[in-house]
Amino acid sequence: MSFWDKVTEELKRAAQGGWEAVRGGAKLAVEKSEEMAKIGKLRYRIYTNHKQAEKLFNELGGMVYETAKPPYENPLSRPEITRLVEEIRKIEDEIAQLEEEIENIRKGGVEEKETEEPEKAAPEGAEHAVAPEEPQKEAPQEPGKEEPPRTEPEKKDPPA
Repeated sequence: MSFWDKVTEELKRAAQGGWEAVRGGAKLAVEKSEEMAKIGKLRYRIYTNHKQAEKLFNELGGMVYETAKPPYENPLSRPEITRLVEEIRKIEDEIAQLEEEIENIRKGGVEEKETEEPEKAAPEGAEHAVAPEEPQKEAPQEPGKEEPPRTEPEKKDPPA
């Protein structure tokens, strides 16, 4: 085998190994992006539940305020107040379940309970996708060298 044949053969092997690494990285990127999409959907559901609970709290506060006027009455004696309290508790339970699902997804455990779409096969050529950069994590602090709490600078009014 001539020198150029050896060089060509080594280049082919290196290129093949490089493409295999790229394919593996692309597959990991697809898996991570699917995971992040599921977490994003769950976080949005948590957000909408928080907004719904906020509306119910506002309504509940108004009703309780009305019971604080003479003739005074026990707020829990009104069925609409107990109904609102139960709705808020249901929302809190659902939020806790959604947060648990997020943790399970992060740990690679149980998948999201309610999947909107079945898993689809990656389109041909998708294995060549470029992996998104992951955010850099902060380095752990050495014991005894903790950062002081951050405070925002005081806002000064401009001189009149």
